[in-house]
Amino acid sequence: MDIGENEFTVKETLLSQKPAEGSGFVAATSFLVLMGFSLLYWSNYAGLGSQLAASMERVTEQGQYWRLFTAIFVHSDWKHLLSNSLGVCGLSYLLYGYFGLKIYPCLTLVAGAAVTFIALLTYPSQTFLLGASGVVYLMAAFWLTLYVFLERRFSVGKRLFRVTGFLLIVLVPTSFSPEISYRTHAIGFGFGVIIAVLYFFPNRDRFRRAEEVAVEWDEE
Repeated sequence: MDIGENEFTVKETLLSQKPAEGSGFVAATSFLVLMGFSLLYWSNYAGLGSQLAASMERVTEQGQYWRLFTAIFVHSDWKHLLSNSLGVCGLSYLLYGYFGLKIYPCLTLVAGAAVTFIALLTYPSQTFLLGASGVVYLMAAFWLTLYVFLERRFSVGKRLFRVTGFLLIVLVPTSFSPEISYRTHAIGFGFGVIIAVLYFFPNRDRFRRAEEVAVEWDEE
């Protein structure tokens, strides 16, 4: 009898397991890094703070490419820092906990720098960008996309419903501020979806092996 002809129910998935040990430490460290860079930016200690935010003029015309990375860590004020830190800490806990160091912080940081660069292309060359919000949207999109692919304990419709609800409640703004780069959010989210898709399919078999499946045999 062919197992493929029988119905099965997914009881456990990778995402229903406990996150890896050390996930809390990674999340806490992420907050400390954001706070440390932001404090340095605000104080401009030894002139280092002025070297952190990114503009296209500084990055390409003056060759200060490190700004694509450091701009992620600095914030305009405490409110800006705390709002982004909440997302970074929660999502870093999940991404490191379930997908490991290669995804967070390694791939996340490189992709975040790419998001900053693409966003800068859409602004005048002297416009500065700073903050982790683009990376937060990237991380959220990565997690939500993989949730849809992996969490097969629930129907596709239920997964999409939950993801849509999260998007509407958490990620879609209810008001608009000229100080916020919404296009950076959109670029980050798009990057996150693409990276998640490219990550899922080469690793699909590994993810499926993490599932616990109950098979309902058809007796003849």
